[in-house]
Amino acid sequence: MRNAAQIFPLSLQVFRCKKLASFLVMAILLLLAVGDSKAFVKFDFEQKFYVHPQRQVWDFSLIRPDSVYHIFYHSILESTPHAAHADTIWHATSADLRCWSAPLPILFSGSNTWDEAAIWAPDIFRDDAGGRWILAYTGCDAQMNQRTLMAESNDLETWQSFPENPVLEPDPANYVWDPNEWWSDFRDPFVYRQDEQWHILITAKQWLGVNSGILYHGVSDNLLDWTDEGFFFANDGDDPWRVLESPQYFVRGSTHHLMFGEYDTRGISLVSGPSPDVWTMADRVILDYGYAPEVDQFDSGIDVFSRITPFQNPQQENLSYVARFDTLLTNAEGGDPLVYKAHPLEEDWAIWTGLSNLANPTFGDNPAYRGDEPCGLVGHGFYGSQEYYQGPLSGRGSPGTRLGDGVTGTLTSYPFVITGNRMDLLVGGGHYPETCYVALVSSLDSTILFSETGTDQELMTPRQWDLRPYQGQTAYITIVDAENGPFGHINVDEIEETWFDYSGTGTPSPTVPLLNHSVSPNPFNPMTRIRFFLPEPGSLSVRIQDIRGRLVWESGLLSCEAGENSVTWTGLDQKGGEASSGTYIYSIQTHGASAGSGKITLLR
Repeated sequence: MRNAAQIFPLSLQVFRCKKLASFLVMAILLLLAVGDSKAFVKFDFEQKFYVHPQRQVWDFSLIRPDSVYHIFYHSILESTPHAAHADTIWHATSADLRCWSAPLPILFSGSNTWDEAAIWAPDIFRDDAGGRWILAYTGCDAQMNQRTLMAESNDLETWQSFPENPVLEPDPANYVWDPNEWWSDFRDPFVYRQDEQWHILITAKQWLGVNSGILYHGVSDNLLDWTDEGFFFANDGDDPWRVLESPQYFVRGSTHHLMFGEYDTRGISLVSGPSPDVWTMADRVILDYGYAPEVDQFDSGIDVFSRITPFQNPQQENLSYVARFDTLLTNAEGGDPLVYKAHPLEEDWAIWTGLSNLANPTFGDNPAYRGDEPCGLVGHGFYGSQEYYQGPLSGRGSPGTRLGDGVTGTLTSYPFVITGNRMDLLVGGGHYPETCYVALVSSLDSTILFSETGTDQELMTPRQWDLRPYQGQTAYITIVDAENGPFGHINVDEIEETWFDYSGTGTPSPTVPLLNHSVSPNPFNPMTRIRFFLPEPGSLSVRIQDIRGRLVWESGLLSCEAGENSVTWTGLDQKGGEASSGTYIYSIQTHGASAGSGKITLLR
């Protein structure tokens, strides 16, 4: 077996993720990185995008009940020329904003005169008093005149439109809106609760000496009867006719923020101040590019910033649109928020070196974008050491671009405890076993336990590694491209630790079955509890290791009864000192092997 130290060229420059120095940003990174604890590791190279295959993702709403993200959005086929033709609202779910369930349609246009042409721009919120979820959205009649509609649901899956629809349309005497004309603006509802009333902001036009884009403001006690409060904000800039689309109003500290898109522009606009009364387009800043912004605070002090963003598929004439999720940094003392785009490798990968990692993970089937053989990725991301497209708004490349075979580099994961008995992965690229490969490496002595290389084709093919001899050991994944010859690159995706039934293969079954286990709270401070279920009484211990595989704390041997058991970690190391903030690996050890493991994060 080779030693991993033999294949790391010392001349390669190490590129680590550039983290902001403040504790606030560190906390953001940790909280966004850690989801539910997992018994098995998986490296799938997905980024925080939502992609609907072969369709464009347009205006959406994001919620997170019960620790699961739900996205609701309207969509059109990639071949549809204009988003105005959207006739369906869709729903998908995710645990981490990266891997999403298959989308399902929940609402369709065409059942009434006011929505027969299209439905757009869902905004979902909870009506606690009514014990239901509400979806506010835009309906368009045959002349594309727009009204506000609502639907309700008890389970987020089955939706029923309000029989009172449309619940809101503007007074033509006060707004530039005529149901007998073509295209009257009254769309993109944003609903919030304030002072024990419902408030709604809607994209509209009003005659203010000029034909001005404004945000309609209404209030209601019952979501049906709305009182017009006048405009919330008016476009007082150089192009007042541009309507203000997809509004998002939020307050952080003592600062009031309004985020929106301006019609027929690609930038996301932001106005801020101590109150809405002082807002003016003269102070407007372009926060980022994209359309239809959204800001959500699911964890205290952490704002998820979302928007739709286009990219050009070189093999198609039309743009495609996806949703992207990043972090918004705000300041309680005022000042403009900042968009923080975490590096997509930093959660699972400790070190990346060399030019081949400049734009990884690769977004989409980038070889197919430029007309080459498809790579066979799963989801919307993979690792390609010659590719140069990290995705929309990444600042790295464009669809179909590549760095070529001349670049080299290495990618190394954080260590993990081997828990499963098999590892599956997809591998493609050039056939260079010694210089271009993916490997599982022992953390103890840097011995390469398994290694795979390509077969001189872009298409990735399945590979499997039998982990049974190494269960309970700490290891890491490394992907190496030290080759600049023809086809000198590697493609990798879906590296996943699993539990495989070897009973029918003539080989012994594992002697240590996996336990059902969980950890909460996670992240935690000052203590957390690791719970596990034993089918019968037994002895075990719980270990806490840092991401380098070093032992931090161990419970000692415990005698446990059958059924639910738990071990509490108070955040102290073996010497009784306080462990530092960071991500740790816990493992449940029995009979000298791991019966379950996962990630846990301590925030001081």
